[in-house]
Amino acid sequence: MSWSIFAYTVVPAGALLAVLLASGRGLAMKAASKVLSTPVEIGSLRLSVAVLMTALCGALSLLSYSGLRRSEMRAEQVSSSSLAQTMILGDQQMRNVFHQGRNLYLSLLGFTVWVVAWRLKVLHDNQQLAPPKARGRGQTSPTSRIMWALAGLLALLLSDVPLCRLNYQLQLAAFVTPRKERLMASAGMCDNVLASTAVGQCQVFCEDVRLLSEERMRSIMWVRSWHLLGRIAAEVFDDARDVAQGPERIEKLFAQKSCAQVLRSVDKSNQLVNAACAAAAGVSIIAAFAALAHVFAEEDQLAPSGNHQD
Repeated sequence: MSWSIFAYTVVPAGALLAVLLASGRGLAMKAASKVLSTPVEIGSLRLSVAVLMTALCGALSLLSYSGLRRSEMRAEQVSSSSLAQTMILGDQQMRNVFHQGRNLYLSLLGFTVWVVAWRLKVLHDNQQLAPPKARGRGQTSPTSRIMWALAGLLALLLSDVPLCRLNYQLQLAAFVTPRKERLMASAGMCDNVLASTAVGQCQVFCEDVRLLSEERMRSIMWVRSWHLLGRIAAEVFDDARDVAQGPERIEKLFAQKSCAQVLRSVDKSNQLVNAACAAAAGVSIIAAFAALAHVFAEEDQLAPSGNHQD
């Protein structure tokens, strides 16, 4: 089967139905329950959508786990082989391991969301899960809801700046640092060699370092294309340092530093700034969801609980 179809239809559909049932809104809960109760006939067998999708995801989880174990065993066999093509076969087997692992986690995710949706439907049908009843207090004013919504939106927008930094760190860890670690084994013999004077193995080494520097540049541009405010903040920061990201900067680095020096700093990052960005992103996201909770909550839900006596 096409796992892209599964990832973009089965999983989101189950998650959406679970969210609707957990929303506390009568119309949304009733609609989700009706969809999950829709009968599906397979010959003489009659199942609901909830049962069918849960069973499908469960079966796929078992099959994917079997495929993952087989791929892992095959990869171990290839790694211990003395064949000349071991490296190529090893890469192929590791790719199979990745694909089977992806399939397993997608199946488990689908199984989880459909089980949750099914359980919430049962609770709703038994009237154990129902919209809150009005208690006679006044509703939150539309103006107040709008203000809270704007505050939540502002917090989400502000979180884009630290998230941009964190995304950049993840890109470096995934695409730059692993290749850097492999190249560091060859850095010793070319420690003081410039790219312009490199010959032989050092020339190959410098070319690999240049490719890695270009990969770092692509990571920067990719991250900035995903974060609007993060890109603006990063460009302002670059202007303050008089730094222009691009091929010219790479050429300047290789003209001033040895290939080994460029390699050592290719994934360099300020860990204190990273920690501060992680904290800022967490605070901003929590503040955003807290504000949005006021948008959808009723006034009596926000009032302090307890009995009051005059």
